[in-house]
Amino acid sequence: MPVRAPQDRLGDAAPGQHRSLWRNCVEALVLAVAPAAAFFGLRLTLMAPPDLNDPAMHTTFIVDPQDIFLRYAAVFQPTERLREGARVGFLVPGRISYLLFGGVPGFVVFRYVLALIAIVPTYILLRRLYSRVVGVIGVIVILSCPVIILAWGTDFPDSAAVSYLIGGLACLAMPTARHRVGWLIGAAVLFTLSVWALASSALLVIATVVAYLLVRLKRDRQKLWRDLSVMFGSAVGVTGLLAIASAVLIGPWDYILTTIQSLIYLAQPSQTLANHSRSPLWAPYITYLLVPPAVGLACYAAFGGRLKDFLARDRLARIGRRLASIPTAQLIVSVACAFQIVIYTVLQFIGSTQVLEVHYFSSLLWASVMLTLAITIAELGAPILEHARYRWLIPVVLLAVPLVFELNPTVPQFGWMPVGLIIVVVIVLLSWLARREAASHDITRSRVLIGGAIAAISAGLLVLTVTPTQHKHERGTVVDTFPDYAYTLGGSSTQWGDDSTWVNLYADTTAMPSFVGDASYSGEQLLMWWNNDQLKELREPIGIYHAFFDSIPSDLGTLTPLDKYFFGQRHPAQILLMSLTGQGFQASLDSLKPYGAELVHSGTLTSGSVSLHLWLIDLHQYLKTP
Repeated sequence: MPVRAPQDRLGDAAPGQHRSLWRNCVEALVLAVAPAAAFFGLRLTLMAPPDLNDPAMHTTFIVDPQDIFLRYAAVFQPTERLREGARVGFLVPGRISYLLFGGVPGFVVFRYVLALIAIVPTYILLRRLYSRVVGVIGVIVILSCPVIILAWGTDFPDSAAVSYLIGGLACLAMPTARHRVGWLIGAAVLFTLSVWALASSALLVIATVVAYLLVRLKRDRQKLWRDLSVMFGSAVGVTGLLAIASAVLIGPWDYILTTIQSLIYLAQPSQTLANHSRSPLWAPYITYLLVPPAVGLACYAAFGGRLKDFLARDRLARIGRRLASIPTAQLIVSVACAFQIVIYTVLQFIGSTQVLEVHYFSSLLWASVMLTLAITIAELGAPILEHARYRWLIPVVLLAVPLVFELNPTVPQFGWMPVGLIIVVVIVLLSWLARREAASHDITRSRVLIGGAIAAISAGLLVLTVTPTQHKHERGTVVDTFPDYAYTLGGSSTQWGDDSTWVNLYADTTAMPSFVGDASYSGEQLLMWWNNDQLKELREPIGIYHAFFDSIPSDLGTLTPLDKYFFGQRHPAQILLMSLTGQGFQASLDSLKPYGAELVHSGTLTSGSVSLHLWLIDLHQYLKTP
């Protein structure tokens, strides 16, 4: 069994409490540079290829939020299109980072902070439960996870929420009595930030707190209600501080009502029909969704659970006895993970919320899943970890798996049946085998088999994650995005470009508001005009001004009757021509002459190999003059 201090209560169980100051400093330094080491060592991608305009719709509230409210507040409100500006748990720190460092540097700094928010509490939790080596295992598991890396690679709020959820769960499960209040405050702060970053995380937070409450009621009721009160008070305090920060940095202070109204709007049948698949036929293609249940079952096997526990007549009693044998902190993490998987499954397949079919929402599950995976590896690898000579073998194995994948970062496409489910079964069987081998008298064989099993489990989970998921449109399903998780490791590239392409495009995108300038009066609407054949590259730039909602329907060149009807509905004061080549701009200006078109600003935003050509045109027919 793993080397840890057994505990029935959440008492102090941290090994090495009397470490010297220099060792603590070395640990802190290693943690501080870990994200950079992972980025260069594993050749992680910094930014993800844009597959939706939604990330850039949040970028605009980081770069120039007041101008968006000034231009579009009136026209956005009827359809709750200001909801992106209410996700202050993400926007406030993002805005601060942008103001301090600018576009791309601000993006990088914020992601570095998010990585530290995830790995530092994880390392401390696992170090206290097991050892420093297991803490390193937790760091590797998080920093090599394609789902988390891709989430960090955009300005969609799951990039922040997944880190907040990881750090919050680690703080909540922290085994300490003397500093329990401090860790609980940390958990409450991070959970509150996750809720106000992305509302989809609210039910995950509730599931986590319920898991914590149930475990504490069973194991350690002392001061439980005080602890819950501390967490609630901290959540209220953070919510209030975010209101002040939102008013200062973003614009409106009341982001809560905006969030509630947007949830009510999105719950309308018309919105549900457009966004949520009525049929589950899409699911068997999305193989990465097999990772959470695979990790959950592997964790159960790692703590001695068997399949026959679920098949026996007294299954509840057997499962209860098995759970009762799990130490408190590990139980909090694993039960929270199980509750989160169940609640997202119910929301997707019984309810009407698209929490699993869209990777921007399903990524939030990986917070508890990665912590559970790290604990599972620690339990399975106990015979190796307890030996001073071999204890670093498991971290080396975990690093080797993505490095080997990077030699040829391609995996053939497969779905749940039969390949996906076979891999899940193999992962669970290997976990059960490694658990059995821990009791073997042949220590050498045991270590070899356990090390091989952990390598195979890690490889199996990686394969489930990175296999392509793009598929045909099934009846009763909506068309959604397909994440390229294989792209995240090894500095990979796609047919649309490599990592530098998206970094350069982001630099041009964040420079656009300065090129356009602020509105001169409230309601000075700006519409964009661009060619549809450049959509893939222009997703980021057009997202700055809310993409298709503020785009002229036709391609550059000639106004159609539909365009003229659109003008009559929106009365745009300005038109922004946008292209990668600049072709068609003069013809577009000429076609706008009947509206009193005047070119006021032209130029090219260039970053690296990416050039974005822009013309800003005033339409005097609709432009208000002082």
